[in-house]
Amino acid sequence: MSYGQHSLSYNQFGQLRTAFNGSLSLMDPNGAATILTRQQWVGIDGAPKSYWVSGHMGIKRFGATVGLDMRQVSLGVEKERELSAYVASAVRLSEKEYLGLSLGGGILMHTGEYSKLAPSDPLFAQDTRTNQGVVSISTSYFKEDTYYVGVSIPRFVLNKRHRDQDYHFRQVYYATGGALLRIDDGFHVRPSFIVSHMEGSGARFDVNALAFFAQKFGIGLGVQNKGDLAGLLQLNIGNIGVGYSYQFSPGNAVNSQRISSNTHEVGLRYRVGGIKML
Repeated sequence: MSYGQHSLSYNQFGQLRTAFNGSLSLMDPNGAATILTRQQWVGIDGAPKSYWVSGHMGIKRFGATVGLDMRQVSLGVEKERELSAYVASAVRLSEKEYLGLSLGGGILMHTGEYSKLAPSDPLFAQDTRTNQGVVSISTSYFKEDTYYVGVSIPRFVLNKRHRDQDYHFRQVYYATGGALLRIDDGFHVRPSFIVSHMEGSGARFDVNALAFFAQKFGIGLGVQNKGDLAGLLQLNIGNIGVGYSYQFSPGNAVNSQRISSNTHEVGLRYRVGGIKML
C-alpha cells in the first residue's frame, strides 16, 4: 500500500494562515487571495513540488466569508490534487474579540503515472487514478490585529473503509496561533506556531518569528522539531505582500554532499483593505 505526499506545513504559515484554518479568513473580512509554491531537493529529478492557491471574499450582510482552496503536491510520477470550499462566520465576544467557525468540503484526487517509469515492464504498465470526498471544519479565537489561536481538520476523509485500495488519503489536523507585538511605531515582532499531524505519522511542530521595520520589511527565522531551520523574508507594498523562505537541515551535512535537502518557498498575497497582522 502506498501513501501520497502531503506537505504538512509550509514555512510561511504565519502569512498564509487561512490556508490551514478557514475560520481565520474572518480576520480579513473584506477578502484576500494567496499563492504559494514550494520546491524541495532542488536540482533532483522528480523532487517534491507543491502549489497552493487560496482565496476568500466577505459577505458583509451576513457577517461571513466564503473561500476556495486549490492545491497540488507532486513527487515523481505521483500527483495529489485537492479542491475545496468553505463558509465561515463569527460570534462577537467583545469590541475586538471573536470566536470563528468554518465548515466546508471538497475532493481529493490522486494520479500515479507509473507507466512512465518503465514502459516495457508489465509491473509498471498500469496507471492509477483515485478520488475521495472530504469535509473540513475549523474554529478560532482572535482579537483584531493582535493575536489568534485555532484548530482545524481541513481534510476529514469520508468513506475510510476502502483501505484495501492501492492508495488511500490520510487525514490531517492543525493547531495554529500567532500574535503581533508592537515594540514601537516603527518596529513590530510577529511570532507564530503551527502543530500539524497526519494520520499514520508523528506530529510536526513549527515555530517562527519575524521582525518588521516600518511595517514594510520583515526578516526572521523558523525552526521545527525535525531539526530543520528556515530563513524568512517578507515585503509589504500596499495591499500586496511578498514572502520568501529558504529551509535547510544543518544536521544533514553528510547526506547533503550527495542530495540537496534545501527547500525554497515563494508566496504572494493580496488583501482587500490593506495588510493586517503584517
